[in-house]
Amino acid sequence: MFLGITLIIYQAMSPIFASALVPGLGEIIQGEKTKGRTFLIAEGSIWLTYLGFNYFGHKMDHSARVFAIDHSGANPTRKDDEYFDALEDYMSSEDYNLEIERDASYFYPNDPQRQQEYIQENGYFGNDAWEWDTLSNKNTYWERRKSARENLRRASFMPGFAIINRVISIIDVVIFTKEERFGLDTRPGKIGIYYKF
Repeated sequence: MFLGITLIIYQAMSPIFASALVPGLGEIIQGEKTKGRTFLIAEGSIWLTYLGFNYFGHKMDHSARVFAIDHSGANPTRKDDEYFDALEDYMSSEDYNLEIERDASYFYPNDPQRQQEYIQENGYFGNDAWEWDTLSNKNTYWERRKSARENLRRASFMPGFAIINRVISIIDVVIFTKEERFGLDTRPGKIGIYYKF
């Protein structure tokens, strides 16, 4: 008996699990092929859009970094975002280091040794030094990285849309089916809400 009840519940819930896994699959199991195809197309479009934004975002960011290396003498071996973020805000590493020196004086006003340690830890020297050849090129670099960030930001929204697509598909297989599963019970002597498994 327990096994029979388990099989009944599994058969009733399988479209829900299917829709949670792949939106549209639950509808196809229930015979709603047109609806199922619609959800599947939407799911495919969401992930293709994600891949597109993600690809172009990283490609634009790489292109911007190469541009910065060519026009500012930035260190090509650096891969961290903090370094390339600094190139957006400062014409040269010398300008950046001046701000680091001011921070060091503020954080350690009576400790020259700690100030120097802070400067060495947070400043950019030697191979990490840079200086933009023109302000125009620095602005071009900023525009390119801004476009890259915008594409990556849009890509980050796509998993959320995929979740929404699953929720809608689950609701669809639970409520909006050919067989009325959910509704108001208005039979004589009975008032309430019913749900058929």
